[in-house]
Amino acid sequence: MPEAFQPVPTLTERAAGAGVPIHYLGPAFHMRSGLSRAIGRGQWFHPAESLEAIQEAALRWLDARPALVYAYHPRLDAAGHVEGVASQAWHDELVAIDHVVRTLAEQLPDDTLLAVTGDHGMVDLRTNERLDLADHPDLAAGVTLVAGEARARYLRTVPGAAGDVLETWRSSVGDRMWVWTRDEAIATGIFGPTVSDQARERIGDVVAVAYDRVGIVQRDVDPALARLNGHHGSLTAAEQLVPFLLYRS
Repeated sequence: MPEAFQPVPTLTERAAGAGVPIHYLGPAFHMRSGLSRAIGRGQWFHPAESLEAIQEAALRWLDARPALVYAYHPRLDAAGHVEGVASQAWHDELVAIDHVVRTLAEQLPDDTLLAVTGDHGMVDLRTNERLDLADHPDLAAGVTLVAGEARARYLRTVPGAAGDVLETWRSSVGDRMWVWTRDEAIATGIFGPTVSDQARERIGDVVAVAYDRVGIVQRDVDPALARLNGHHGSLTAAEQLVPFLLYRS
């Protein structure tokens, strides 16, 4: 259950408890998705499928004070994944978002703060930079489960095989990925200062995180991911640094 997977009170639950409702604007299929149930409990959900719908609904819900309106537009992310962040499709979508944000800023009620950001960056990978485990049986040996993103993989291994898997991955992709044991990954601090027993178990036995142009895919398990051009999930600046623009009316 998503509620059990992420049991910590959400920001929206805490905000609601403080008397500040959070209105979420986004695709209708997000309403009862696992991610929404895990991190968005307590929010008011309003389907908004287009930039124009987001603009209209945001202005409507901002009339009530206090209120926080959070809007998510997925098409820029989709264009980056499918076509790549160097594509004309990605550029065109960014221009459309820029136009709507500018129009929204001009219509905001007085004393409103507008924040514009992204959830992550992205790296384009060519076909030969997406390593499919079906084509690399050495990397698949001893691995029972591959979790995470193409550029940040969490490996569950056959009992007693973690050491061999670690050595094989370091030998094969260690020139392009950091390959750590679970304890080594936790010691880097990337999971925060405290890692619960529940979270520790989810990390798996071996962690492989890309620092160069490479991603690990499985076309037999997730064919859609294996076909994508744009990928993210690692620790590089291109994937972690995003714009954060503020405008106060």
